[in-house]
Amino acid sequence: MKCPVCSSEDIRYDPERGQYICANCGAVLEDEVIDQGPEWRAYNYQDRLERERIGSPLTLKVHDQGLSTRIGYDKVKDRIKLMKMQKLQNRIRVSSKDKKLVTYLSMLNSEASKLDLPEHVKETAAFILRKLVENGLAKRIDSYALIAAVLYYSCQVNNIPRYLQEIKTRYSLSSSELWKALERVHKVSKQLQNFKPKIKPVEYIPKIVEKLGLPQLVATKSAEMVNIMYKNGLTSGKGYLALSAAAVYLISTLMDVKKTQKEIADSLNITEVTIRNRYKEIIKNFDIEVSL
Repeated sequence: MKCPVCSSEDIRYDPERGQYICANCGAVLEDEVIDQGPEWRAYNYQDRLERERIGSPLTLKVHDQGLSTRIGYDKVKDRIKLMKMQKLQNRIRVSSKDKKLVTYLSMLNSEASKLDLPEHVKETAAFILRKLVENGLAKRIDSYALIAAVLYYSCQVNNIPRYLQEIKTRYSLSSSELWKALERVHKVSKQLQNFKPKIKPVEYIPKIVEKLGLPQLVATKSAEMVNIMYKNGLTSGKGYLALSAAAVYLISTLMDVKKTQKEIADSLNITEVTIRNRYKEIIKNFDIEVSL
């Protein structure tokens, strides 16, 4: 909006008078503007809760997306009748075909909260899980393996660095179970747009440096090295965690704050061989000579 008098774009809205006013020259641009807000006033949080007539926003974390209602306890004399009504409502609230989805979503919300994941990651994971159940890919598989795979993939999509080894160890899963679940998740993700992993290897470096107690300069130089490799396509087909760990190992060695490969491998639950292989590739690509 621009003022026709002085061409200023500094336009203010006066909610008391319902007017749009130019802050530069004071011209009233629009009068008697309809207030789109509520017709009631709330002076504290309790007033707001009592006077609002809408529920919580839609969410994929609940099987009915939060559209259902619940029978409350306020101002009810017959408690026994109330309990019977609530029991009946809970029984008919979930249809027989949604029972499996309810179970999986309940597990998903519980495990996501334990991992302290943000809400947008939970929503993405819930969406992927719904697609798995719809396509019949949630059958004949360990439920915790499927939930772990969905959460890991959701973290990858939302640029949240989580180690696959960390999740695997947390749920005591075998490699075959986890890879089977991840294969199903990848199969569903191919049908979805904008649900591709966007995480870069540099995202893992701050957590690695923090775990090892290394100075910040090591993280900065390691990130620069990994970024150069990523831009030149040298990270293709390689595990980002092991590559980042090898970069941190190399930079810490060059800066004389060395951590052994075993220390790094143990802190990240990966093998020394993996770090050693990525380390040799980095030295070869950058033509670095390290004297120990």
